[in-house]
Amino acid sequence: MTPARHVLRISVAILAFAASIAAPSAAVAATRVIHWSPFSGDGSLRSGLSATPRFGGDCWTGSFVLHHGYRCMSGNRIYDPCFSDPNRDDVVVCVENPFVRGVVRLRVSGALDDGYSARPGSVWAVRLASGTRCAFLAGGATNADGAGRRLNYYCRRSNLVLWGSPRRQGSTWRIRASHGNNPGLEHLVAISAAYIGVG
Repeated sequence: MTPARHVLRISVAILAFAASIAAPSAAVAATRVIHWSPFSGDGSLRSGLSATPRFGGDCWTGSFVLHHGYRCMSGNRIYDPCFSDPNRDDVVVCVENPFVRGVVRLRVSGALDDGYSARPGSVWAVRLASGTRCAFLAGGATNADGAGRRLNYYCRRSNLVLWGSPRRQGSTWRIRASHGNNPGLEHLVAISAAYIGVG
């Protein structure tokens, strides 16, 4: 093989490798915004969800992640977010994140107050371009990184955590990520889908 042909083959291989790296990025060029509710159009529980009944709850304040949603307690357990049941004034449906199938149908005996709930458009959960699913940590105090960004999202089945809020510039949203619960080497990752709860 002549040197010229050898160089040409190497160049073609490099270009093919570069194209294979670029291809996944093109597939997630635009972030999908999904407005999610546990209820279907007629007010019934949406298909695929299974509800466990609970009684004697108290929804004393607004949800950290759902506009006009509730943060509730039943026994020693805090539920957030909780959605108003369109068919009952004294019932809410609490969902850990939009990726689960099991939800809690809570009959409230105490307060129902959605004051100080999250702002409209707050991102409840994300699916990263890698396929990793991450949900907002609504438990209260968490770590913060050196720039003051809260550890906002925890990615199950991964040691990845997400800091702060998604950057919504352009068609592809991004967010800062690191490995482990303590601030470390952060990098921007692409978001393929962002879930916004509809209360």
